[in-house]
Amino acid sequence: MRLYNRMPAEASTFSRNLESRPMSHLDESRQDYDLDELDRRLIHALQINPRARWAALAPIIGVDAVTLARRWERIVEAGIAWVSGHPGPELRGPSAILEIEAHPAATLGLAQEIAADSEAFTVDLTAGGREMLVLVATSSMDALTEYLMMRVPALDGIRATRAHLFTSPFVDGGQWRLRSLSAGEIAAVERSIEVSRPTRGRVDSQLEDQLLRLLGTDGRATVAFLARTVGVGQRRVRDAVAAMTAQERLDIRLDMAKAQSGRPVHAWYFLRVPAALVQRVGSVLTRIGEIRLAVSTVGQYNLILAVWLPTLADVQRLEAVLEEKLPGLSIADRSVVLRTVKKEGHRLDARGRATGEFSPLLTNMPQPNSCFE
Repeated sequence: MRLYNRMPAEASTFSRNLESRPMSHLDESRQDYDLDELDRRLIHALQINPRARWAALAPIIGVDAVTLARRWERIVEAGIAWVSGHPGPELRGPSAILEIEAHPAATLGLAQEIAADSEAFTVDLTAGGREMLVLVATSSMDALTEYLMMRVPALDGIRATRAHLFTSPFVDGGQWRLRSLSAGEIAAVERSIEVSRPTRGRVDSQLEDQLLRLLGTDGRATVAFLARTVGVGQRRVRDAVAAMTAQERLDIRLDMAKAQSGRPVHAWYFLRVPAALVQRVGSVLTRIGEIRLAVSTVGQYNLILAVWLPTLADVQRLEAVLEEKLPGLSIADRSVVLRTVKKEGHRLDARGRATGEFSPLLTNMPQPNSCFE
């Protein structure tokens, strides 16, 4: 079996087989909207260039700009896909994956309570050796320690917790793609990305914080909307967004409900890899398209993966690929996600669709003191 490049045009045999506004709360009458191939082509294009102008995408996708705008509005209102602006690497504080063992009857309530915390930016309910997996990000190591050792263990119903501190991410969810565009169409969308001139000037911290909050809710919010909301000129907003992106302080990406992705099974793998091989293994993992997150960690395991797969049977098939092609790698444990309560700051309903409720991800900028009661 081979390992393959993660570009959609080179998808593996394994893979084959196996103007905007902030989101509002879902209208029940729109929840049954399902994607067709045109929707998937649109989503794939926005995965590549999340803030692309409809006029730029229209000739690539093959429909007019008005149709694209209307389609995207329906997709967002149904909670199937959404574009968000998150703190980039230069703004991210320390992060961890937190395993939680809980009494089964208390698990869902605990998940909802933890999801209300800004520190918990993703909350998964899982089957396997733990009832819950929480991705945690804080403003400082002290804040992370307080959250992991004081806030969460004190909750009623929790039996045990284990934390794995992030060291080096190899793959994140923003790199994952549908496979609905051809290689030529992908290249055309890539050419539509506006390249910002490098800038040394730092964006005013208050403006940066305001833009992160607004773009977190709607990463496609127009410059005119952003400028009007924060009360500054459009050029200043345009320059600020460009500077934040160039300085890796802003990362705009598309996320979607996994049930509509063609890969409805979400699994986590917990790996042990000899320390000398971690970097080499990490570089190989970036070429496996099923992987949404691959991060080296400090803890019981030193490499943790999250994957989206077509069927439950593919959990074991991918495991066989990893063990065959990466000598020295040991899969110590795995879990399958039963439900995601919160994803990258967005609250999800029982079907995995965005509800419109969003809490901004914390950054390493100074934050008000937390008070855990």
